Amino acid sequence: MTGRPHPCGRLWAALAACLALVAGAVAAPAQPIDLSRLSVQPNPRLGLSFPGSQVRYYPYMAEAGIGVARIAVTWGLIEPERGRYNWRGLDERVGSLLRLGIQPFLTFESQSDWGTRPETRTVKNGAPVELEDWRRFVASVVERYDGDGRDDMPGLAGRVRYYQAANEWESPENPSGGWIGSGTELIGLIDATHDAIKAADADAVHVLGGIASFNMDVLLVALDRADFRVQQRWSAGSATVFDRARIKSPEIAALIDERVLPVLRDARYDMADAHLYGPEARDPARLALLAELSGRPVLSAECGGPSRDYGGEYTPQGHFNAAVHRNLGVLAAGGAFCLWFRLGEDDRTTWGNRFTALYTNDARPKPGVWAFRMLARLLRPGVEPYPLGGDGFELRGTGAPLRLGWDAGADGVLGWAAQQGVPAWCLTDAPAGLLSPAAGGCPAGGFVIAGRDVAQLLSPDP
Repeated sequence: MTGRPHPCGRLWAALAACLALVAGAVAAPAQPIDLSRLSVQPNPRLGLSFPGSQVRYYPYMAEAGIGVARIAVTWGLIEPERGRYNWRGLDERVGSLLRLGIQPFLTFESQSDWGTRPETRTVKNGAPVELEDWRRFVASVVERYDGDGRDDMPGLAGRVRYYQAANEWESPENPSGGWIGSGTELIGLIDATHDAIKAADADAVHVLGGIASFNMDVLLVALDRADFRVQQRWSAGSATVFDRARIKSPEIAALIDERVLPVLRDARYDMADAHLYGPEARDPARLALLAELSGRPVLSAECGGPSRDYGGEYTPQGHFNAAVHRNLGVLAAGGAFCLWFRLGEDDRTTWGNRFTALYTNDARPKPGVWAFRMLARLLRPGVEPYPLGGDGFELRGTGAPLRLGWDAGADGVLGWAAQQGVPAWCLTDAPAGLLSPAAGGCPAGGFVIAGRDVAQLLSPDP
């Protein structure tokens, strides 16, 4: 035998043995994937809303791959008297997030016993007696966390990029935000906030206060973009329900024309925010309508699932699926991110969203945590999700494509895997975060993931 030696050896027997080893490696069966063992870094496309004030729990967010966290900044707590500031609590929260590699998202609440009009103090968005006091307060907060070295928080490790004001401003009765006053006055507050933010940090992003998911759905029906019932449950036997006739009433039409549309169109801000609960299938239309009406990029500063507002109960599988569906759905619709509602469970939340939190009230991880860890690995720079009908997505970008599906979309992902000759896994134990090879059989309608690179991407040591 002459010529260049074969890499596997000079003898045909050695070559045959080498090929057998390669073939065996290719044909090796897929192994289970334990999502609870994944170590991840904070991902800027995954976030959480309202982690609480006890910073000892903040590492739980980083361990889940969360890269943005929304916290409240209440005027009366930070500035209890004109010109006297108490930064301790806010400094602790902002500093803890930045040290963990998590970007703070600060939502201003204009509640103040001295700074707002008494008749507006029943909501979180009180009307300032003097807008100049409010501007000064907002500018002081932004200046403290802009990282420019001037009047910064001591030891600041980074900067805050996102600021928001006027949460859920559409209604005068909303205890989570609200606005008692005219649309013109509301625009004045939003504009004053915007100007104060930009004066202190021209590169900061001002996000308009979010529109509640109930009201986003009302807008869709009122503007003839959808036709469905809108509801929110307060208990198993009590709910607020709006049908098409009620949504088309003169009262709601006036609210839209005199407040909602002028604020979205005329106020000064950089991004618009839709809160997303209830059916995930509605999210693309919600975000598309908000982008159209505002003319700005969109995000969701509050989202979660599974919701009990439209029937059904919490299940571990449903919690995992909702975390995947809602996050990928927002990104696929062009949203910057979706901030999941709450780190730990809290009895004070609405009945429908009682179980959206990522951890139990005794700090045990729920299945959504494993979904977040998985997404933190899969959503690498350059990777984007594309919808596959209603219950699945394909991730494209760096590396080979992969697909995820659940409910009606699960069989489609399994069929694609068989056609492409790539391995597939299904979620066989949601509480434990265990993905088992699909060759062993999958629960009907359960979560499925498939792709050539899945095992590598979800390896404990990638």
